[in-house]
Amino acid sequence: MLPTKSNLMNLKKTIKLSKQGQELLDKKKYILLRQKEDYKQKVQKLKAEFSGKYKNAFLALQNANVDLGIRKVKEISEEIELDKNMQIKYKTIMGVDIPIIYHEIKNKQIIPFSLLETSISLDNAIKNFNELRELLIKLAEVENTIRKLDTAIEKVQKRSNSLKDIIIPQYIKEEKRIEEILEERDREEFTRLKIMKRKI
Repeated sequence: MLPTKSNLMNLKKTIKLSKQGQELLDKKKYILLRQKEDYKQKVQKLKAEFSGKYKNAFLALQNANVDLGIRKVKEISEEIELDKNMQIKYKTIMGVDIPIIYHEIKNKQIIPFSLLETSISLDNAIKNFNELRELLIKLAEVENTIRKLDTAIEKVQKRSNSLKDIIIPQYIKEEKRIEEILEERDREEFTRLKIMKRKI
């Protein structure tokens, strides 16, 4: 960069803007870390709930297997349609796309088997596994969000560090170099004018 007053002024502006940018990145990182902490707490609660539901669901399945027999339960399970009523949309937190899973439960599902063929234990197993599925969907959503926030925090940290440790120090070094050259020129000009005055 040429050592001119114009370039020095532009450089000072650039340094100021870079410092502001670095401060904003630090604020963004702090907000993202807070969001991540909130989601981590949600994950812990969901995992604890999931663990309990998981035990209940498989206990209910074992009871159904005892009541109806494993083969009968397997036949009935193969008749149940796969649930595909799921949509993924996104919301934005500080420029990070966060997934939101919408899962619509059909209220009037056609039962593919006769009520006479089943038992309360099977109904209980189906109910428990439906609840387990809902928790699993929520857990997947939250864990995916944490991964996205981790990636975003890492990127923000790298940019902040790059500004703080590399770019801003380089600008400041260049600013000092230009200031020294301009000061030297001013001294030379002052000395030259002084000599000229003496001659006159």
